Amino acid sequence: MSLRKIIILLAVSLTAIAGAALYAGTASATGQGRGSVTMTVQSGTLDVLAAPCGGRPLVVDVANSGSKGAYVDVFIAPERPLVTSHDVISTYVPPNDNVVLRAQVSAPLGSAGGTHDVSLRLGPRGQRQRAAVTVTPKPSGPGADLALGGPVSASSTHGNFNVCGGVDGNANSEDWSTRTGWNDGTRAAFPDTYTVEFGGPRPIDRIVLYTLDSTRYPAARYGLRDFDVQALGGGGEWTTVSSIRGNTTGRVEISPDPVLSTTSVRVVALASNSGDYSRIVELEVYQDS
Repeated sequence: MSLRKIIILLAVSLTAIAGAALYAGTASATGQGRGSVTMTVQSGTLDVLAAPCGGRPLVVDVANSGSKGAYVDVFIAPERPLVTSHDVISTYVPPNDNVVLRAQVSAPLGSAGGTHDVSLRLGPRGQRQRAAVTVTPKPSGPGADLALGGPVSASSTHGNFNVCGGVDGNANSEDWSTRTGWNDGTRAAFPDTYTVEFGGPRPIDRIVLYTLDSTRYPAARYGLRDFDVQALGGGGEWTTVSSIRGNTTGRVEISPDPVLSTTSVRVVALASNSGDYSRIVELEVYQDS
């Protein structure tokens, strides 16, 4: 064998050894699901409404008890009809520390009720866990809040809020901005609109609007002052059902006479008592009969 061939073979061998060492080092640093890295589902059984805004967060704690940091992947596989916001979440977990991960779990509109699983796996071949999710169909018929869970849209939404916050079933102003509510995204610019759809014509007996009214943020200073409630007509035109002016209360109830039949209701915010933003804690639309 020539000296040139010996040098080439030696170089290839050294490269292979270096590559193997590098791969082994990466695997050791990752350590997903083996030894020092573990995961725990913290959210318990989730209750999900089968609607666009009916999802709930799946909370997973990934802990690293080792002395070296670890890059980990959490693979998420929902059972039908469930849908998750992520198929995999990748993160770095410092040594002797933990990281909390969140993935939204939802069910499409029209899904049947039942309990289903979301499977989680730490790393390609690591620890496995399951999270139980109970699906509830979107309510309909007499006594139902047709707005609950949406679908809903808005002219704009502030970055600290979610457009779904006004139809999530939570009308408690004390939870404002941390767990519920909608806030527009255009300071001191009116009008703002907040619209909920029903997927078809529905008879509407009552419309209830909760604007911000908490101990810290009373309605007389922060709630909606002037607004119109409108219904969508069969020809695509909006008709004003009620015009509210000078409001200082946190809850306003409207009973259309005669009873409406519409596919969509919207609130047109014209002014707030603070003069800056439009704030809706909850919009409820009822079919009572």
